[in-house]
Amino acid sequence: MKVLIAEDETLLLKLLTDKFQKEDFEVIACPDGFSAIEMYDKEFPDIVITDLQMPFSNGFELIFHIRNTRESSTPIIVLSNTNIESKIITSLELGASDFIEKPFRLNELIMRVRRLINVSLVRH
Repeated sequence: MKVLIAEDETLLLKLLTDKFQKEDFEVIACPDGFSAIEMYDKEFPDIVITDLQMPFSNGFELIFHIRNTRESSTPIIVLSNTNIESKIITSLELGASDFIEKPFRLNELIMRVRRLINVSLVRH
C-alpha cells in the first residue's frame, strides 16, 4: 500500500515515514502542499495524510485538488494542531475522510489508515 504524507514539520514527517515503512507501506513524503499535489498526480497513492497549514499550498488545497480536479475518492486523513471547529468542518466538507488532532497516537493513526484503505478497497 502506498501512503502520501504531507507535513511541513521535518521531525514529524520523518517519524511518520519511519513508522509507516515499518508497517510495510510505501511512503511518499512531502514537506509542503505543492509537492504533495505534484506527487499525488504522479503516484496515485492509496491514502493521503495531510496537515492543514503548510507552505506553498495548504491542506485544504490538496483536499480540493484530489476531490475536484482529480475527482478521486482516495481516503484523506487530516492531521492538524488546530482545534478551530470551522477548519475541521471545512476540511470534512471539502472531502477529508477523517480528522485527527495533534498530538496523536501513532498506532491509532495506523489503525485508522488501514480501516480507511480496507473500506476503500471494498467500494471498488
